[in-house]
Amino acid sequence: MLLGLDGQGPRYAQITRALVALIRRGALAPGSRAPATRELARDLGCSRNVVLMAYEQLVLEGYFEPRERAGTFVALDLPQVHPELGTGVRTGAGPGRLKAPLSARGRVVVRAAREAMAAIPRRPGCAIDFIYGLSEPDDRLLRELRRALSRPLRDRAFSYGHAAGDSALREQISLRLRTARGIARPSDQIVLTSGTQQALDICARLLLGPGDRAIVEDPGYEVAAAAFLAAGARVHHVGVDRDGLDPARLPTGRHPARLVYVTPSHQFPTGAVLPAARRYALLAWARRARAYVFEDDYDGEFRFAGQPIPALAGLDPEVVLYCGTFAKSLFPSCRLGYLVLPPALVEPALRCKWLADRGSSRLVESALAELFAAGHYDRHVRRMLRRYRARRDALVRSLRQHLGGDAEIEGSSAGLHLVAWLKALHPDRVGDLVTACRQRGVGVYPLAPHAARPPKRAALLLGYGLVDVSDIERGVCRLAAAYRQVRNSCRGHEPVEKL
Repeated sequence: MLLGLDGQGPRYAQITRALVALIRRGALAPGSRAPATRELARDLGCSRNVVLMAYEQLVLEGYFEPRERAGTFVALDLPQVHPELGTGVRTGAGPGRLKAPLSARGRVVVRAAREAMAAIPRRPGCAIDFIYGLSEPDDRLLRELRRALSRPLRDRAFSYGHAAGDSALREQISLRLRTARGIARPSDQIVLTSGTQQALDICARLLLGPGDRAIVEDPGYEVAAAAFLAAGARVHHVGVDRDGLDPARLPTGRHPARLVYVTPSHQFPTGAVLPAARRYALLAWARRARAYVFEDDYDGEFRFAGQPIPALAGLDPEVVLYCGTFAKSLFPSCRLGYLVLPPALVEPALRCKWLADRGSSRLVESALAELFAAGHYDRHVRRMLRRYRARRDALVRSLRQHLGGDAEIEGSSAGLHLVAWLKALHPDRVGDLVTACRQRGVGVYPLAPHAARPPKRAALLLGYGLVDVSDIERGVCRLAAAYRQVRNSCRGHEPVEKL
């Protein structure tokens, strides 16, 4: 017998998979004798011991059964398969692939996640990539993190922690929020989460039910809208302007909303900063509407102009749920964030967190607490702030030099990205510009995927978390060349610029 081996992994494992495939296709029927091991080894050009290892594995998995003094046979109790279905599909429902019987809520969750994932930027593999939402790993911090991981590996890695998270880290976060963000909350009102997404999911589960209204910014963070939709809520998009969300545009009435999601310190994606008057108006609206405000401070550590802006949570601790993350200040794969909650929501959030995952990684939490206590985290943030400011300055300078008045720059006072509004380009041609840039080895990203309503102006999101200063001007120069090519083609001209 000749088997078609896939070439992946050890030879005995390839033989095992090939024989399973024959059984599932019906080529080896239940109760039939298995091929002789010596003959199969000769046909495959391998040692008989290799074939014997495969047979032992098949006996363990229940596909083969040895019979004393008779040999090895295909197990009799295997389910019948249809010869046309291929591997792994049982008969009984007729030919074709069986579909998972999702519930109505399950279909809503899948649809919401699919739509949100479509807006997440895909890296094109360009030499110069202005990807946003990612930060640069720092060698000095990584060395300190390796040292900090050694202690919890010895004494904390092999037991469950409290659902709220490491007490030392929560205390450090409480101290930092008090001085840096104006939030005076005790550590027992802080719950550590597996990033912003889990914080959103917890709040959606606790506060939103089928038919409840949730408000999000437009353009905005589509994952927030997806979390609220998955909870069965009706999502209402409110447009933002140069000053962020306008509370005067929020719905009123008997049941205006249960929850409103905002990014007031650096609106995503436009970068707008919510001014004081709107902050107080938003909180007053929430009080009247008996609604909660979810404040997402996703990149609050990096501010380049003026003093840090006090958080909404510092103005009204009863109404605001404050969310922070270490995805930008450290790196996304640490999967650690935190929720600062009003007292009435702490216990429900702990129950919800415990039910979801029993608690975030004790290993990462303990190591990060040590980085905080030793001052390494603050030194790292100051170091990265200088690095990102230099890149931000280089990007703004290059955009003004190569695009001049055609580019209006917004959102550059904080964070790891800015918005370039392109005055002379129709919004429908942004996709052509993105393609033209990638042909020149430059990755740029449209703002439109983050908007519920098509933007009336063309805009690019340009991140500088992963691009060196030395590459920024070359990248913007190529962006400007692509921009002129697309703009001229819109006017009926042939492209005149090449690499």
